[in-house]
Amino acid sequence: MCGIVVASLNSSPMEPHRLDLAMACVAHRGPDGEGRVSRRHGRLIMGHRRLSIFDPGAGGHQPMLGPSGDCLVFNGCIYNYLELRSELIALGHGFRTGSDTEVVLAAWREWGEAAFSRFNGTWALALHDAASDRLVISRDRLGVRPLYMFRQPGRMILASEIRAVVAASGQPVRVDAVQAFDFLSLGLSDHQDRTMVDGITQVPAGALWVEDSQGALTRRRYHDWPEPLPAPEAAQAIKHLPRLLTSATGLRLRAHVPVAAQLSGGMDSGAVAWAIGSQAQSMTAPFLGFFSYGYDRGGEEYNEIQAARQTRDHVAAAASFHEVRVDPTPSLDDIEAFLAAQEVPVSTPSPVAGLRLYRAMRKAGAVVALTGDGSDELFAGYTRRYLPVAWRDAVRSGALAEGWDYWSSPELHWRDGLARLVWSLPFPALSALMARRTHMAVLTDDFRLSHDDRLRDLAVRQSLPLAELGRVDAQGGALSQILRYADRNAMAVGMESRSPFLDYRVAELAMRLPMTLKVSGRGGKLPLRDAMAPFLPPRVIGGAKNRGLGHAEQFRVGSLDLGDLLAEPPKAASEMINAGRLARALRQHPSDPRLWWPVCFLLWLRQVERQWP
Repeated sequence: MCGIVVASLNSSPMEPHRLDLAMACVAHRGPDGEGRVSRRHGRLIMGHRRLSIFDPGAGGHQPMLGPSGDCLVFNGCIYNYLELRSELIALGHGFRTGSDTEVVLAAWREWGEAAFSRFNGTWALALHDAASDRLVISRDRLGVRPLYMFRQPGRMILASEIRAVVAASGQPVRVDAVQAFDFLSLGLSDHQDRTMVDGITQVPAGALWVEDSQGALTRRRYHDWPEPLPAPEAAQAIKHLPRLLTSATGLRLRAHVPVAAQLSGGMDSGAVAWAIGSQAQSMTAPFLGFFSYGYDRGGEEYNEIQAARQTRDHVAAAASFHEVRVDPTPSLDDIEAFLAAQEVPVSTPSPVAGLRLYRAMRKAGAVVALTGDGSDELFAGYTRRYLPVAWRDAVRSGALAEGWDYWSSPELHWRDGLARLVWSLPFPALSALMARRTHMAVLTDDFRLSHDDRLRDLAVRQSLPLAELGRVDAQGGALSQILRYADRNAMAVGMESRSPFLDYRVAELAMRLPMTLKVSGRGGKLPLRDAMAPFLPPRVIGGAKNRGLGHAEQFRVGSLDLGDLLAEPPKAASEMINAGRLARALRQHPSDPRLWWPVCFLLWLRQVERQWP
């Protein structure tokens, strides 16, 4: 999409070189232009890097000024901007551009804070209201577009990426030890507003924050998610899903630049492909077709290109089909580029496939890509995650027949079920078992033991009942992690990623459905399976959970050339990871995907020490 940098200071203006560094950090997010505005005598700086989607000419340039003097920097798209524009024209507003950014300014002037609940889109923005001298900060309902903050008395820095916040603030990078432990023990990231960099936080999804001219910050939300419906009402709600998905897809096909779509052999991207095919005649943006990812040297058991082609033939036969074939073992250069794009450690190398795929689409001329992201998190598609919890809950409650239904499911492996029970052990036993796990044994003893209290907290998280776990995943946690993967991979090559499943209407429907309707012994995503059964091939509807994009890559960590990294690890890691133990573990367990966590952490720290401002 775009990149923004905002600095609000109560005393002296920002040093110019700090702003230059911060703007350079987000330059890849906006290859089509740069703009800056200074207000409050240099104490409020608003910078923007632009990726042109609507009104690609000068009309959409930012920062954008409204007729009343308001100033907006905006990363995102308001997909229903045409409908809002018509409504605002009827209320007397005039427009000089064809951009959605101008619609945001007019909506603010007309409706004020109520405008945000009218937007159907994804955004992270800062708007200076000239009349009140207030700075309004907002993020979309699910947090699809990123916004990070550093705040201390007298100054606040906001930016689209962590590195830009670091550059603008001038603060040294210190690792948040709790976040590091969460990642190294369970692969967790993006599960709370804290980041891996101490002192830098995420502005929460759904935020509507207002800072006055004296620097006082009021934090509130403009949106809250609904509670689940009773099962009979929820079953009726499922019938609306195809219509909502079609509407959400139609909005996300709006662009003044070429559009493409990802397509695998599974249901998520297949459902989006169906929605695209159903409105092919009404598309106005150039559609370059579907791009599918597979392997040309090994990894055939994970190759979905043929299945994806069959889905294309079923739902949109006239659309072009592009094969992207790669070596399943990424090079260290691929991994380094991927981590540079992601900014913080990632729980699996699988999303490197996303970066490879976006590169191919961008090379073909696409600027916007439609995906199936978010479906697994909203509709409970991770059967290896949810079935063990459902089985454990049934066993705990004495529902033996229900427990047997889960246990006998072909998608529940007994090891996953027992692993979930481990988190219910008395803490001394749990701590001892965790210490013996291969990926935990590579941590220094002092670091592991000093975080026993944090392990207790994580044990509580791992013991959440199914209903609560589903809510946590859909409103943060697992979904936030996936959103970061998509945003950073796409923006690394100057593209916008869009997923119809992240339309707030689809998300609200999903959150109204109890987890018991989403997952059973049949598998996960049951509402989506039922809703899409008339439209997709039976093998897609009835098949087991797809392994996912980039599945082959996650088992190749032992094939990477890590000699230099392990011989001379980053200095900041010495108190956390024993490099000698890690080297031995990689030799003995080269395909253990959990060893990726310490490896990734070391690679990330090396980049921070060598490349960050």
